[in-house]
Amino acid sequence: MSQNSKPERYSSRYTRGFLKMLNNDGQTVTDNYFNQFYESKNYQERLEAIRYLINVSGKYPFSSKIFIDALKDFCSQVKIYVLQHYDFQNNKSPEIELRLEDIAKNDEKLQLRALAIERLSEFNNMKHYDLFFSASLLKSSKESAEGLKGLYNLNAEKAYQMAKFRTNTSSGNLDLAIANIFYKAGNASDLDFFRQRLKGRNKFNKIEFARIYLKMLVNIKNESIIKSHILFICEDIIATSNKDLIQLLIMELHKFISGNQLLCGGNTELNYFLNKTIDLLLEKNYKPKELPDPFGPV
Repeated sequence: MSQNSKPERYSSRYTRGFLKMLNNDGQTVTDNYFNQFYESKNYQERLEAIRYLINVSGKYPFSSKIFIDALKDFCSQVKIYVLQHYDFQNNKSPEIELRLEDIAKNDEKLQLRALAIERLSEFNNMKHYDLFFSASLLKSSKESAEGLKGLYNLNAEKAYQMAKFRTNTSSGNLDLAIANIFYKAGNASDLDFFRQRLKGRNKFNKIEFARIYLKMLVNIKNESIIKSHILFICEDIIATSNKDLIQLLIMELHKFISGNQLLCGGNTELNYFLNKTIDLLLEKNYKPKELPDPFGPV
């Protein structure tokens, strides 16, 4: 054996020992947080424990039952954190599923019910069909939106029918859910919904909706329809006189061109129209709307 191999061998042994020590330390910390969750009466300490355990899940061994117990915690913040950050795709146990279903049906907090419905939709289980169907009819836009999305995962045709049914009474999150379903399964007859809802949304709430609106136009593949609706989108957002909002619109139009080369690149006239529209938006002088003087003339 050469002398040069000795330092490498020593380094390798040292590294393995150091990593083993780190692993043991990590397991000790994990065990401490696991015990902290069950022993602490302070919700902030339980939340701290759950946050740590979610981050190291799969790295150090501990019972995943703790996440089911966390979903039963009397503090809503602990449950919300689990619903928002835990990877349910890696733990689709019947116990987890039952707990999510109980929260979706019975929890007193709207945010928790909506989050539980959202997580349940990831299971793609037909036994939740009735839950999603019923939730999509609820008054709350958050719950009905998640119900509609869950329904779409199980039955796209029924979800499209439900989306059409809810157009007259939708708002907020439900508007976005309906728009996404129309984008995936709709046709040109659904464009009126996009026009009405874009106009009714307040300032920055317009951009997320406009993003889906533009995706819908790609599916239509009709040059005159695309042009007229893009002009409508631009006019509606220009009317806000908000430079930040108009800047976001310019970015979305640029993404529309770069992300749809088959549509735009193969149509010289449409490509020219889109680029010219962006140029006009960049060149326009946006003057803020003058508000009336609350004190009147002096």
